[in-house]
Amino acid sequence: MRPSKPDLTSNMATKKQGGTAPPPHLLGVLRSLWQWRKPILLLTIAGTVLAAIISLLLPVYYSASTTFLTISPDQISIDGVFGNTNARMQFYGTGDDIDRAMSVAESDALVDHMVKAFDLYTVYDIDTAKAKAPLYVRREFMSNYEVKKNARDAIELEIMDKDPIRVDAMVRAARSQVNDISLTLVRGTQERSAQGLRREIASAEATLVSIDERIRSLRERSGVYNTEAQSEALAAKTATLQNATVTAEAKLESYRRNGGRGARDSIAKYRVQLAGYQSARINLDTQLVRLNASLGPLDNLEEERKRLNDALSKNRIRLKQYETILGTDMRALEVVEDARVPVAKSSPIRSLIVVGAAIFSFFAAVVGVLLIDSGRKYDWGQVFE
Repeated sequence: MRPSKPDLTSNMATKKQGGTAPPPHLLGVLRSLWQWRKPILLLTIAGTVLAAIISLLLPVYYSASTTFLTISPDQISIDGVFGNTNARMQFYGTGDDIDRAMSVAESDALVDHMVKAFDLYTVYDIDTAKAKAPLYVRREFMSNYEVKKNARDAIELEIMDKDPIRVDAMVRAARSQVNDISLTLVRGTQERSAQGLRREIASAEATLVSIDERIRSLRERSGVYNTEAQSEALAAKTATLQNATVTAEAKLESYRRNGGRGARDSIAKYRVQLAGYQSARINLDTQLVRLNASLGPLDNLEEERKRLNDALSKNRIRLKQYETILGTDMRALEVVEDARVPVAKSSPIRSLIVVGAAIFSFFAAVVGVLLIDSGRKYDWGQVFE
């Protein structure tokens, strides 16, 4: 049945009243919608009811979240803890530290820990015998997992799950794992530094043992045990011996010139003294030669041993600091807002689903009606011919 033509009388009455008649194309659309009002209404109701039924069948998810700040690596370094630097210390992490923490929060290590700790294969009903089971469980977990940086440079970590108690435990475990992995990265660097110091200390100790052995052997061969004291003593002996020799020579020469009854005995006496002084001088010169020959090597070895001892003491102190840091329970995160057991579901929002389905059904019905009504104007058989 074709719709009747527009009422000319009513149109003329509208013009007389000063009104404007609707455009012909809009009038045709309104007429079509009015004629199909019941199918449009039924289709909209059917879509709304179907969406309501489907929304009731959807699983309920609960959401839990936590917010935390990253702690600056300076706070868990030996320079920061023991005050080895005068630079201003940062309490909380900067942009790079935040990016590093977020990378850790999205890492495979964290996902693997969560899958193992909460048996997510069973939770998500994934068959472990399938080759792509690890991919499926990771994809399912990441679809319910979100980590982001808010406007105040804090990190927000959120997880959705069907069990409110389990989702609270999952959020806490994920945050703890981010902390542990971040600490592991820092402690790994510190442990490598400590291992390097241990090798340097062991090498320095072995070198010191070798230097001590060389010093001991050189002292036994040269008879020089204290270069400074022995140098002073030999210098004093040389001066004393030289004075005594000069005095004896002068007396001997005097007795030779003057002669006399006792001159012969005195001359013999001073000759014996001079011979003793000359023998002592030869021995003293030998000691001085040995001292001078050993003085350079001994001083070099003593200087090297002192330098190694100083470096060894510093390395031992630094190693002790590393061992103290590694043995201390420290944190890489500072919790701002802890997770709580959710009491209200986060999805699905059934009211939005139903309203959206109703709007979509209405517009779909309207578009369908307009297409059907427009298609009736054409002879499709002739068009296809």
